Amino acid sequence: MKGERPFFGEAIGSLKGQGLGDNLEIIVQDADVEPDAGQSDALNKGFAKAKGEWLFWLNADDVLLPGALKKVWDRINRIETVDWIAGDTVYLDEKGIVKDVRTDAKWRSWFGKRLSVWTGGPSSFFRRELWEKRGGFAADLKYAMDIDLWTRWAKAGERFVGLGDYVWGFRMHDESKTGSGRFAAEQAKELAAIDARYGVATMGFWRNVTRAASFVDGTWAKRRLDTRRLNGRHWGDA
Repeated sequence: MKGERPFFGEAIGSLKGQGLGDNLEIIVQDADVEPDAGQSDALNKGFAKAKGEWLFWLNADDVLLPGALKKVWDRINRIETVDWIAGDTVYLDEKGIVKDVRTDAKWRSWFGKRLSVWTGGPSSFFRRELWEKRGGFAADLKYAMDIDLWTRWAKAGERFVGLGDYVWGFRMHDESKTGSGRFAAEQAKELAAIDARYGVATMGFWRNVTRAASFVDGTWAKRRLDTRRLNGRHWGDA
């Protein structure tokens, strides 16, 4: 993070509110204290300092939803071989009110083969071993570094396990880098570069197949129902 941080207190509070005490290591990667070459570089530096077995990150304007880490931990304990877990996302306005949800954190066999992997960045949790084996964020990317990371991992044969629950509150506001729409053209260029790098497609036939699959398996219906159920609630009650 760098400069003004009006939502930082909420972000930190959402982490401390998980109730894990000393079992949760919080590393604040502050560009005003330790200069970096951008978000990808900052995330790489932060993860290099981490000591835990499981890793994740949270942007300074977002939140981790109540009970998120307990849900992740319960899933880890139920699946012995899991290395990467992806949860679902709620979209918030500036005041932290839920406006929409995203429920597509479900593995598809064509991910990494024909399609880039779009699971929300801070909604993913992964083992340190996986990070060290497959590498971190591409320093040349400013907007789609998470999609690049997941696609590279999938291309190497890794796959996530869907949590099936909401963990990340993504705040949409005018100063948001990816949530404001101000840098849509730059994001599109990075997505095109990712497609070329891994021989996949961001849009097109297989994205439409994914959408069609969400109708068949109930994902689309769940998203619509959950949006109606959670819309207007504060993230602390989601």
